[in-house]
Amino acid sequence: MGVITISKEYGTESAQVASLAAEKLGYEYIGKHLLAKIAAELNISESEAEIFTKTSSSSLLRYVDKYTCSIVQKVVDGEYGCLDDDKYYTATKKLVEDLYDADNVIILGWGGQCILKDKPNVLHVRLKKDEEEKINFAMETKKLDLKKAKKHVIKEEEDLKTYIFHFFGKNWNDADLYDLVIDMGKTSPEKAADIICDNLKHKIS
Repeated sequence: MGVITISKEYGTESAQVASLAAEKLGYEYIGKHLLAKIAAELNISESEAEIFTKTSSSSLLRYVDKYTCSIVQKVVDGEYGCLDDDKYYTATKKLVEDLYDADNVIILGWGGQCILKDKPNVLHVRLKKDEEEKINFAMETKKLDLKKAKKHVIKEEEDLKTYIFHFFGKNWNDADLYDLVIDMGKTSPEKAADIICDNLKHKIS
């Protein structure tokens, strides 16, 4: 039916939006935590065969090989900086492309908007928020004062910007990368999920 990629600024409740949209569409949602689970499961040799044969398992598991997951595990553990860039890029690109082939999936992050930019039946979504609202979000959720909250937002977003530029040579704010931009300062996660679902229908119709 289609694939959705979501790129997010700090404090946009992206995981909740992705989960809600996936539930409404009957899609699977893959982000950092599910990748960690997949990688961990595939690194357990005793159950590896079962994961790929059990029909009750997530269909995503059948599209991810052990080599890819060995690198993904290091990524989710925060160790990708010590990996060879070419191997990292190859593994993550393969992962996202395999998920595209699996279909009916929402991919949060991982440069999906760049890797799948020219693929058909893909809706690329960007979640944004005003700077002041992001800082307030950091103050509330992280219990930080104003100065520390500003630094926290800058650091979090710098990591995201650097990731996209380093591996794809793109500015993460480039409007050409997205089909839909949602202001999460004015939109609830539930409403954002509805907007995404409605736009997907037009994208793949």
